[in-house]
Parts: sequence; C-alpha cells; structure tokens
Amino acid sequence: MSDEPLLRAADLSVSLTGTIIVDRISLALERGKLTVLVGPNGAGKTTLMRALAGLLPAEGRIELQGRPLREISARERARHIAYLPQGHVFHWPMSVAAVVALGRHPHADAFAPLSDADRVAVGRALVATAIEPWAARTVTTLSGGERARVALARALATQAPILLADEPTMSLDPRHQLVVMELLARAAHDGGAVLAVVHDLALAARFADRIVMMERGRLVADGSAREVLTPQRIADVFAVEATITDSAVGPIPILQRPI
Repeated sequence: MSDEPLLRAADLSVSLTGTIIVDRISLALERGKLTVLVGPNGAGKTTLMRALAGLLPAEGRIELQGRPLREISARERARHIAYLPQGHVFHWPMSVAAVVALGRHPHADAFAPLSDADRVAVGRALVATAIEPWAARTVTTLSGGERARVALARALATQAPILLADEPTMSLDPRHQLVVMELLARAAHDGGAVLAVVHDLALAARFADRIVMMERGRLVADGSAREVLTPQRIADVFAVEATITDSAVGPIPILQRPI
C-alpha cells in the first residue's frame, strides 16, 4: 500500500466575492488517519472542505492520489471523495434506504438498478450507522439527528477512500456523537483518509489521530491533540480559557470561561 497522501493541497487559496476565505493552505490527508479540522466560526473550514472536494474554484494545486483534481471528471471524483455537507437537508419524501443508495450513483449509470455490490454497500452503511430499522421510513419524517445519521450512511455507502465530513456530529445527542466519531475513526483506520470539521474540542482530542487548526483562513497548528490543543493556543484562537485534563483516552481540554 502506497504511503503517498490520498489527497494533497498546496498553496490553496479561495476567494468569495472578493474576500480571501482560505489563504495559502497546504495540507495532505494520509491513509489510515482521522484528521479533525477545528477553528472558530468564520475561520474558513467549510470553504476549505468544499474546495478539497472540488466544489469550489481555488488557486493553488489539489492532487487526488498524485493526479491534479481539476483534470478528473466529477463522476470519477465522486467515486474517490465522499463529501458530507453540514445541514442534512432532504427535500424529497424518499425512503431512508433509497437515500442511502444515492451514495452508489458514482459507481453506476444514473438509471441502472442497484447491483449486488451496491446492495451490500448500502446494507453495511445502514448497519454501521444503526439506521437499518428505519430503512422503509420516509426520510423527511425523521428528526434532525436521525437525518444526520442517514446522511453519514449515504456517504459511507459510496465506499470512497476519502471522506470529507463537515460537522458530522451537529444535531446529535451525546451518545450518537460518540457513535459517529467512532465510525469516522474506523473508516480511517480501515485504510481511508477522513477529514472532519468538529467544534467540540473534547471530541476532537479524544478521537483525532491528527488535529489541524484554522484561524482567519490560515492553518495555525497541525499535530497531535497534545501539541495543538494547548491552553495558550485555545485562548489565542477561540478566546476561551481552558485547562487540559489527562484521561484514559488522552488529554482532554476543559473549557472554563470566555476571555
């Protein structure tokens, strides 16, 4: 198995309506690692994720397994990069199973029936996210947290080697936040590369193999939780006083008060 990063960005910049949102970021996503992206609101995290997925024009260079991303068709790109946006909005009254099956579209013709491999992938995604009992339910009848798990299942069903997840724990109760983070870690440790935006610094510290921190469009830290989530850096970037508690799962930041 190659040690080459699955996805690499070099000097990546994105401007929206004349404002620089992402400023000369270089980042490589490695196979086998859950990388968590943290930063305050407005730091540019979502814009960076969308640029890495090929959904926004950007200056600089993005390579998918050594190939320039801009030279790869949208269909092929979707087979390699599963993008889970924040929000989990479903407009059509489809069944949960049908929504999850949409994750298989990059692998087949638009109107082709599901293959045996597709059905296996969908079934595994339903089981992994614990939504198999809802397979026949209409997705628009689900709660926000339940829809979040359906959206994650759709992304997992793609079986792409790269998963970009923007706030995948948003709207979830504490138990399902842990379930989702465990799923993302498993997807990475099974050989994928996962980048997830997470606002809860304790969750990030507990599950991330690597944490990258953004502020005002730039990367300001990159390393382990112990290296990145220091009290001084949390104060500087988030304007929050924090202490670090060593636990059985590693160092956990405890937020004390705003500064």
